[in-house]
Amino acid sequence: MEYTRQPCPIRIVEDAGCAFMMGTIGGALFQSMKGFRDAPAGLLRGIYGGLDSVKMKTPAISGSFAVWGATFSAVDCALVHYRQREDSWNSIVSGAATGGILAARQGVRQMANSALIGCLVLALIEGASSAVATIYASEDQSIAPAEAPAKQRPQWDEARDQNDLKMDLEFERVLDKCRSYQAGHIGTAPHSLSDLVKMANVV
Repeated sequence: MEYTRQPCPIRIVEDAGCAFMMGTIGGALFQSMKGFRDAPAGLLRGIYGGLDSVKMKTPAISGSFAVWGATFSAVDCALVHYRQREDSWNSIVSGAATGGILAARQGVRQMANSALIGCLVLALIEGASSAVATIYASEDQSIAPAEAPAKQRPQWDEARDQNDLKMDLEFERVLDKCRSYQAGHIGTAPHSLSDLVKMANVV
């Protein structure tokens, strides 16, 4: 199933929310294990230590993820608006720009390092996505038409077709009787009451 992204103004909010959720879940798991390991001996103390670490560190991690997602999506939308196309280059340049923007307070050298790291990470992600898409496309093309699974029809469609066929056969049978009766009474006197009863029985 192909995933379609939201339009650009809504995409920023969506990406920020998804990044916040990822930071919350991942940060809670990591900090709980770290707090449990660093706590004093004892199971109960380890559990309390993990909970305290989650409460103290997870909000900052979630916020950092949300800021990164919002910045990345904003740069991506700006590139889409400027280039009028959506491709892998937008994501790669957005990753580099996001790394540089978030490291702006640490100096030009740190900005360049963060931009390089962001560019490399996004390039690896886009390359892996392209490779997976190519593999799936080649597998779909290698399947012969005779080997492709037959599309099954719903049961209600089959039942409806059978009912239509029965109705057509019944209609043809009644029509044949009417034609044979009419052929046997051509040129006779007007139909009497018994003839009308016979015709009613035929129909």
